[in-house]
Amino acid sequence: MNAQALTFRHQVTFYTDADQFLDATVPFLREGLEAAEPALVAVVPEKAEQLRGELGADAAEIEFANIAEFGRNPARIIPVWRDFVDRNAPSRGGFRGIGEPVWPGRDAAEIDECERHESLLNLAFGEGPSWSLLCPYDGRTLEDDVLEAAVHSHPLLAADGAASANVEWDDHEPEPFAGALPPAPVESPELGFDRDTVQNLRSIVGVEAAEAGLPNHRAADLVLAASELATNSVVHGGGGGTARVWREDGALVAEIRDSGRLEEPLAGRVRPAPTQESGRGLWIANQLCDLVQIRSGASGTRVRLQMNLG
Repeated sequence: MNAQALTFRHQVTFYTDADQFLDATVPFLREGLEAAEPALVAVVPEKAEQLRGELGADAAEIEFANIAEFGRNPARIIPVWRDFVDRNAPSRGGFRGIGEPVWPGRDAAEIDECERHESLLNLAFGEGPSWSLLCPYDGRTLEDDVLEAAVHSHPLLAADGAASANVEWDDHEPEPFAGALPPAPVESPELGFDRDTVQNLRSIVGVEAAEAGLPNHRAADLVLAASELATNSVVHGGGGGTARVWREDGALVAEIRDSGRLEEPLAGRVRPAPTQESGRGLWIANQLCDLVQIRSGASGTRVRLQMNLG
């Protein structure tokens, strides 16, 4: 596929300090301002302040969003871009965005989900309005394998103010559910559930959340997310499944397993229609939890929910 001809211009750029970050992003934004193109910048607050300082009064023409808030769970990022695209698609011109999903402090599990997210962007927006998304990566603080993965997931490479076809782009169907998760701790008991015993799962998750010190509203969110996924297992995953709950690395984790298989790569990342009667479980889990990891294949589906403690 000709990367230059794509209507969704998904670009990656690399920087090693604040000056290089601004050199890569400010001309991209000013070009959009000159063309009267709407722009959304989704970065951490520190980067947003750097951009506002460099853009001056022009920053008022640009929409900013704190990706550290809405993007803690990377599965929530595509819906934000989808809302942005839907708001601006009726306009006569194009539009553009800057998104930095991997920022300093991301742990390995979050970065892995970010890499899956980046590959899904090309699928989510490959057919539709013409727009550009520039993804900056910090070449000084990020590991080499993270930077390499970023190269493979972006059709265009931006450098020196221009975007060119990226010969290292992996032009293939994304596999967001492939691979395996680390095993659950052997000391965490496994609970089987079916249609008649889903309530037991809710109770156990609620008790574990309270004992872990989750605030009431966060505990209720985790119970709801686990319940929705268990219901999915009952309806679509063979009539039931198994669950585990445990603590690790400052987080409470709940895992739901069943014998079903997910086929839709964007499952849980597309906002359900108001009249939609089913298919809301993964969406709800993604909106409520700090991290959601999904692995699915011939042996079944495993969904891991994480709520950070503290």
